[in-house]
Amino acid sequence: MRKSLKVISLLMLVMVMGLTACSKGDSGAAGGKVDLSMTIWGSEDEKKIYQERLDIVKQTYPDINVKLNVVAGDYDQKVQTMIAGGTAPDIMMIAENYQAYASKNQIVSLDDMIQANNVNMSERYSDDIANLMKFDGKQFGMPDRAGAMVLFYNKDLFDKAGVEYPTKEWTQEDLLAAAQKLTVKENGKTVQWGYYPGSWWPQWMQLIYQNGGSLFDESGKPTFNTEPVRKALQFMNDLTFTHGVGPTPTEIADMGNIGADPLFAQGKIAMETTGFWNIGSLAKVEGINWDISPIWGETNAFFNGFTITNASKHKEEAFKIIEALTTPEAQLPMIKAGQDAPATKAGLSSDEFLNAEYGGKKINMAAFSESTIYAEPFNPQWNEMMKLINDKLGVYFNNKASLDDTVTEIQSGLERIYK
Repeated sequence: MRKSLKVISLLMLVMVMGLTACSKGDSGAAGGKVDLSMTIWGSEDEKKIYQERLDIVKQTYPDINVKLNVVAGDYDQKVQTMIAGGTAPDIMMIAENYQAYASKNQIVSLDDMIQANNVNMSERYSDDIANLMKFDGKQFGMPDRAGAMVLFYNKDLFDKAGVEYPTKEWTQEDLLAAAQKLTVKENGKTVQWGYYPGSWWPQWMQLIYQNGGSLFDESGKPTFNTEPVRKALQFMNDLTFTHGVGPTPTEIADMGNIGADPLFAQGKIAMETTGFWNIGSLAKVEGINWDISPIWGETNAFFNGFTITNASKHKEEAFKIIEALTTPEAQLPMIKAGQDAPATKAGLSSDEFLNAEYGGKKINMAAFSESTIYAEPFNPQWNEMMKLINDKLGVYFNNKASLDDTVTEIQSGLERIYK
C-alpha cells in the first residue's frame, strides 16, 4: 500500500511539473507572456520609428512582446517564402497587394475581432480610407499610412503668370487652363511647362474615376473600352501632344530622363501630382516657394496597413497590437518624424500633423484630409493587370498608338485575365 502511494505521488509530481513546463513554454497561456513577430519594409530610420511606436503599445500590453523584422529586398517574395516554410510572422505590413494574400487565405479577416474589441472603424477612419483594405466585403487590415495624391504647385510661377492658386473645386478643364498660362516658351522652345502628365498609373487612373468611370463594373467585368476611360486617356495624352503643357518623352530625354519631382524642384514645371514623400524632398530645396492642394475631384492614396497571418497562433493578441498601433498615441512618432500621412482621422486632424514645418515653413497639410479617394480597383490579379495595361499605355503615351487600338487591346487582355 505504501509503495502504491509513493507511485501515485510520483505520478502526480510528474504531472504537475509537466503542466508547469507547458505553462512556461506556451507563450499564449492565460496570464503568461506572448511573443509575436512582425515584418515591415523600410530603412533603419523607419525601423526606429516603428520600434518607438511598439514601445508605446508595450505600455498598454506589457505581456505581449513583438519582435520587429525589417525585410530587405523583394518583400512579398521573401514573406511568401517565410509562409511556405512555416515561419510566417504573426503581423505583416502589407500595401496594395493585400488582396492577393487574402485570396490565398494567408491573412485573416479582422471583422470579428473588431467587433469583439469594440473598435469603431467609422470614428477611426473616413470610409474611403477604411475601404482601402477590404476584400469581398471583409476588413483584412488596419490602415496605418494613407497619403492621398496631392497637387504640388510653385507659388512664384503662379504669381508671375497671374494664375490663382489651385483648389479642390478645380476641374480637369481648370487644370488645363492654368497649365497653358504657366507654360513658357523662349525662341520657340519650351523652357517651363505648366504640368507634368507622366504615364504613371495613379495619374491616368484618377482621371477615369473623376469622369465617373471605373476599370470594372459591379459584376467584376472589365470596362476599359468605355467612354470615361477613353476621355481620360485622351485628355492625358493631349496635355502633352496637343496642348504642349507637359514635356514630351523626347524633351524629358534631352533633360537627362529625370522625373517629375526633380523637374518641379528645379522650377521647370509649375505643377505635378504626387505623394507625401515629395514633401520631405522639397523641404531640403532652397529658393523654391511651393505648396500643396487637394486634387481636383477624386484621387488615389498610397497606403499600407497591418494584417494578421492565418498561421499566427496568437491572433487575438496580434489584433490588440495592430489596433493599438493605429491609435493617436502610437501614430504620433510617425507624424513627428514626417514619415508619412497617417491613415486615421485623429492623425490627419492632429495639430502635430497640420502644423508641421518642412524646410522652415508651413504648408497646407489639410490637403490630405480634404482629399477624396476613389474605390481603388485592387484585386488578386493586380500585378498581371497592371503589366498588361502599362505595356500598352507606354506606347500610347509616347503617341505611337491610336486610342482605339490601345483600349481595344487592353479590354481584350483584361477579359482573358478576368474570365
